[in-house]
Amino acid sequence: PAPAYTRLANPIVPERSVMRRSILASVLETAARNAAHTDRIALFELGPVYVPGDGPLPSEPVQLAVVLAGPRTEPDWQGADRAPMDFFDLKGILVEWIAGLHLPPAEFASASDPRFHPGRCAKLTVNGAEVGILGQLHPQTAARYEWAGRDLLAAEIDFEALRPQLLRRYAVAPISDYPPVLE
Repeated sequence: PAPAYTRLANPIVPERSVMRRSILASVLETAARNAAHTDRIALFELGPVYVPGDGPLPSEPVQLAVVLAGPRTEPDWQGADRAPMDFFDLKGILVEWIAGLHLPPAEFASASDPRFHPGRCAKLTVNGAEVGILGQLHPQTAARYEWAGRDLLAAEIDFEALRPQLLRRYAVAPISDYPPVLE
């Protein structure tokens, strides 16, 4: 007779695998779990999502999600900036990230998305291509992740739309043979 095999439950791999269609949802779930331990959240994730297509397999574009909430800095002995992060903090992070990738400057324009608060949402455009959306989450969306009463800032960027614009080579300055000595 054939041996009987017993399937053991693996605590790491879930029983039912669900392919995500939005990276922002998983980052928001992580932020909600961390909110119980801290009042300041600054998270990001760069990874694939799955979009059903015409063929037998889904396409797997790479997306970036950023989530911010809470005060700008942690408390310290010199007096920290405890003002809550706002849209311009998120915008500044994305502008610096795009500059670090040596892409053309980012442009922002007003937009609407049901996940975001009306009037507090913008689309991100780089070199004429719309690559993402950012802003303050809609109160109903924030409540879904148990963030009711707190401002939650988020961005979702389609990295695949940026990939063709990335430079393969760019100029860099050589390291000095005589570095400065600071006293």
